[in-house]
Amino acid sequence: MPQKVEHTVHILEGKATLSIRKTSPVWQVRYKVGNKWLRTTTKEEDLAKAKSKAVDLVTNAWFRERNNLPTVSKRFKTIANLAIKRMDEETAADRGKASYASYKNALNNYHIPYFKNHNIDSVDYAALQRFASWRIREMEKTPSTSTQNTHNAALKRVFDEAVIRNYITTTQVPQLENRGGASSERRPDIQIGEYPALLRAMRAYIKDGRAGHERDMRLLLRDYVLILANTGIRQGTEMINMRWRDISLTRSGNKEYLTMRIKGKTQKWRTIQVRHRVARYLERIKDRNETLKRLTLRELLARGLDKPVIDATHNADLTTAFGRMFTRMMERAALLVDTHTGKHRTLYSLRHFYATHELTKGNVTAYQLAEHMGTSITMLQTHYGHLDLLKLADKFAGEGSVSAALLDNTAAE
Repeated sequence: MPQKVEHTVHILEGKATLSIRKTSPVWQVRYKVGNKWLRTTTKEEDLAKAKSKAVDLVTNAWFRERNNLPTVSKRFKTIANLAIKRMDEETAADRGKASYASYKNALNNYHIPYFKNHNIDSVDYAALQRFASWRIREMEKTPSTSTQNTHNAALKRVFDEAVIRNYITTTQVPQLENRGGASSERRPDIQIGEYPALLRAMRAYIKDGRAGHERDMRLLLRDYVLILANTGIRQGTEMINMRWRDISLTRSGNKEYLTMRIKGKTQKWRTIQVRHRVARYLERIKDRNETLKRLTLRELLARGLDKPVIDATHNADLTTAFGRMFTRMMERAALLVDTHTGKHRTLYSLRHFYATHELTKGNVTAYQLAEHMGTSITMLQTHYGHLDLLKLADKFAGEGSVSAALLDNTAAE
């Protein structure tokens, strides 16, 4: 039972009560809707005005209940924070998506600052159009179609949360649309002719590192970079989360291939065959691990250990650490800026390098490459269905064999 206060006034034949808390001069009204007691402020200090306001609030709530409408509204900021909390909980339970980080950034940097004092049921189509104009002024440009899609997906999470909690109905959710966004600009990549310079830059970066943890991290970065450049997998969501159990040796006919199970950004798994030389990079990673170095790579893969491939005890956020190290190394080697785009290269540029290299060599079709890299080409998938990548393993693995790669420690990177 709520604590009684000194100033209490009954209205609507005793079905609602006005009261003043000791800590505020404003009258609040307490009333019952269905089986639930609700309390809200009248925002009035004068009793007569408070009574009039309370009657409007209570009768409107009863009307909404009779017509199966939500009786309580909440501020956009409150619902958005609940949506963020739900995404965090799903991520902690290993049910989250990589895109959740982008959704949270959109909500925290744009939607909450603009809509924070709006009630969720007042965010309609017109309000979204005003928001879109404000966002252009904030960004000082029209956001790309990709950015608008991300913002809309984040906003949909908030409306879904409001519907789940009965703060709005599905009919109150406004239409989300893009407003003439520009196509996403070309991302910076590394040209095939620049690859030897990248290899030299990594060797120099390792040589200049201090013995101990710094040198170890630079050695690990080199193999990390080489795996990305020779597989096309994503540097954060896919490579960092890879476990030794996700890598195996697969046979097709009389030939052996290095096979990886990749958990993509949509949380879907795909199985790919990669270049034979990747075995050499994995072996180096293994050999620097005191626990694993006594095993051959074949023995390690056969055990299916549930341990991360990329593991550094003193670095909780390896994605950020490697990103910064890569930037410093590229800057030292005068390779940081992509001359075609004028943008700084990142670890993600290695994925574009791989795609460009494969298409340039003509080893695989665009559709085959999309399947390998976990990129959607809707039209091709509709017409040709699922592709058996193992039948194309030779195209992705290249010349030689896994055994030859493991034996040849003197070969070029």
